[in-house]
Amino acid sequence: MQDDLTLRQIVDGISALVAVLTPDGAVETVNRQVLDYFGKTLEEMKEWSSSDAVHPDDLPGVIAVWTRSIESGQPYDVELRQRGADGVYRWFHAQGLPVRDAEGCILRWFVLQTDVDERKRNEAALTSAFEELAKSEADLRTIIDAIPQLIVSLRADGTFLSANQAVLDYTGLTKEEVRTESFGDVFHPEDTERLRDQRGLAISRGVPFEYERRVRRKDGQYRWFLIQYNPLRDQRRELIRWYAAGTDIDDRKRAEDALRASEHELRQMVDSVPGMIAVANSAGQQEYANKRFLDFTGTTVEELRGFDGLNLLIHPDEREIVINEWLRCSALGQPLELDHRLKRFDGVYRWVHVRVDPLLDDRGRIVRWYGLLTDIDDQRRAEEALRDSEQHLRLLVETIPALVSRTTAEGTPDYVNRRIVDYTGLELEQTGWHVFHPDDRHSHWQKFRRALESGEPWEDTFRLRRADGEYRWFHERAEPLLDRSGRVVCWYFVSLDVNDNREMEEALRSTRRKLSAAMQIATVAEMSASIAHEINQPLASVVTNAHASQTWLSHDPPNLERAQATLERIIRDGHSAAEVVRRIRALFKQAAPVKAPLDINQIVTEVLRVLSDELRDNSIVVETELAVDLPRTVGDHVQIQQTLINLVHNATEAMAVLIARPKSLVVRSRREDDHLLVEVRDFGVGIKDPTLVFEPFFTTKESGMGLGLSISRSIIEAHGGRIWATANEDAGTTISFTLPLVSKRSA
Repeated sequence: MQDDLTLRQIVDGISALVAVLTPDGAVETVNRQVLDYFGKTLEEMKEWSSSDAVHPDDLPGVIAVWTRSIESGQPYDVELRQRGADGVYRWFHAQGLPVRDAEGCILRWFVLQTDVDERKRNEAALTSAFEELAKSEADLRTIIDAIPQLIVSLRADGTFLSANQAVLDYTGLTKEEVRTESFGDVFHPEDTERLRDQRGLAISRGVPFEYERRVRRKDGQYRWFLIQYNPLRDQRRELIRWYAAGTDIDDRKRAEDALRASEHELRQMVDSVPGMIAVANSAGQQEYANKRFLDFTGTTVEELRGFDGLNLLIHPDEREIVINEWLRCSALGQPLELDHRLKRFDGVYRWVHVRVDPLLDDRGRIVRWYGLLTDIDDQRRAEEALRDSEQHLRLLVETIPALVSRTTAEGTPDYVNRRIVDYTGLELEQTGWHVFHPDDRHSHWQKFRRALESGEPWEDTFRLRRADGEYRWFHERAEPLLDRSGRVVCWYFVSLDVNDNREMEEALRSTRRKLSAAMQIATVAEMSASIAHEINQPLASVVTNAHASQTWLSHDPPNLERAQATLERIIRDGHSAAEVVRRIRALFKQAAPVKAPLDINQIVTEVLRVLSDELRDNSIVVETELAVDLPRTVGDHVQIQQTLINLVHNATEAMAVLIARPKSLVVRSRREDDHLLVEVRDFGVGIKDPTLVFEPFFTTKESGMGLGLSISRSIIEAHGGRIWATANEDAGTTISFTLPLVSKRSA
């Protein structure tokens, strides 16, 4: 479109009359000057041969010249009178130039018509002047000077003699300068060198001749002129003088250059199109093909002429289909569009997409066909590979032992694999949150919602209802698909059945609990036997000595000395029993902790990971608010970890009976002055008196012994910290403890 606009602007900018004709001579388009001069429309100009546009006396000759040129393909040159919009006939010099492609086929005719009415009148005046030459040299000079055309007279040898006033006005030279060698300087040096031999030969032959050269105007600008030489002979036929007339053809030359440049630009544009272009006449015979088409097929336009030329390049499997489709479209005058394989120069067939459109004239008749062929072989191979890949991927998704699904970026399901349909007994449109276990829906939705907001991958374990109504445990992992800008396009979910694993893990945990209880019973039994053995001896001795003392005191008189000795042994055995109790107490008393620098946030993370199964089984949602860049404290890693495990475990049990509200656990850490503060907050049933929970054997649980928080207090206080409980205003309890920070001195 830009090239067409440029060509139109160029043609309309030419001051001469310009017309573009089809190869058979029909008017295709004209520039604005043609329409303005004749006062006619383009449709009226297409019927110029039957209108009053050409003078009746000139019309037969013009048609004859024009017909010969169309038939022979040779340029034509004719002068004729044409009637303007004002009804006045003016003389025009019409030149028709055929524009051919690389193979010599005529694409169109460009006709340039130059207004030579003044020149014709000048020539008539010049002829009259020549006739009057014998009458009066003075009158001749006056006439010649009055002619606006550049006229010079030369001697028989071609040297300049004189020039008319138009020459002097144009060049700015004087009459004297014209007679000197300086007059030659007004001609362009390139033309002088180029025409020197041609002019010298023509002068020596003494016959009329003409050529084109550039003449410098008095402002320094060069313009093209057509210089026509005519010899003057005397009665003896001796050459006595030359007369040369110069006609300004600069506008015509510029128009011709513009047309050639436009044609070259158009050809480059067609050859640069990323596709193969072919042009055929109305019968389907090839007339033109661009360079890309010829390079691809390795043929010439001559080899493509006729339908068989292109037909042989089509793959045999599609040849009949293409021929039938072409016959159908050409008969109906419809565009043709299809895909077929085309043989390349190396014999390889490649798939091309073909689009052929007809060009119609004003009467709706097909003038020619324009075809665009696009190489789509790589695209088809890529599409086939993509289809194969999609098929393999679909088979993979359908056969892997997992439930696979996909949702939109907003979380709306749009695909489930066959295993999900078989497991749930529901199609895609029927699935929803009702297939999740009621205890898992809230926590699963919360995680899903946070993932939709953050765009981060996530995973969860939950129970899913089978088609028979049974719930089974699944572990699901979700990954987002991102576009180039990082935005979520969709979500992919893979869920694995972990029900058997969880049952095995639960059985293993149950076995471990029973084993631990058995070991505790065995240990207590063993300890009881040991304690009984240790205390039995001093107690037995106390009893024996007491009986002996009683005997000594019962004598008459009492044997006080022996009784005194027996009582001393009783005192000794009592101390011995106390020592045994002290040793046993020391055995149960906690040893001095092994202290090392601790990262409290890391310990919190470890505890939540250890208790993740218990938290998930109880449908508890954990929220952490851990301050970053916390300084380290010093303590026994195992003891602090056990303390946190006990606090989280107690919070879990406190929320076990909740039904009406969500189960939520919050763990916080932050710095307060020179201590670290850790808080474990639950939303359970709460406690009435927070001051009693740290007393030994105080418990609110039916199966508890009331020692966990008491031991926790001992551990925290042994580390130089403090622990306390607070009843929440809304629901539940918060257990808080502090630990001293590492001082620079101890660090």
